[in-house]
Amino acid sequence: MLIRVLIVLAILAIATVVALWWQRRQGVAREVERAGALSSATLGAPRGYHATFVQFSTPMCAKCPPTAALLTRIAGEDERVAHIEIDAAERLDLARELEIMRTPTILLLDGDGVVVSRISGAPTETQAREALAAVPRTGTDYSI
Repeated sequence: MLIRVLIVLAILAIATVVALWWQRRQGVAREVERAGALSSATLGAPRGYHATFVQFSTPMCAKCPPTAALLTRIAGEDERVAHIEIDAAERLDLARELEIMRTPTILLLDGDGVVVSRISGAPTETQAREALAAVPRTGTDYSI
């Protein structure tokens, strides 16, 4: 009987550690190795001059609509920033190419369309703003 209780307690302890680890990773922006740029044609919408939030969503994702509203609001505060939402189920080719394994996943592109960071899970407003602030400036702030 005591051995069964100890096994149950060990399983609960492991599950708690895994849950805490998983929760800490949600919404955290991680820098990625820079590779080729994503064009506006590939994304199906115009990129932002300074940065672009590219959000991969699915119809069954409960956290995707509030994440889209948050990113749209943040992007709306600066005309040089854009938010593009892509249905991963409809663009499976692009999701596979970019190794999107869950939704929401947000790729943050610089002004040249290069992925500079990746956010898995729904970010908080602070996390999204910090990721945006970390995007390196490309080009100039002048427009013609």
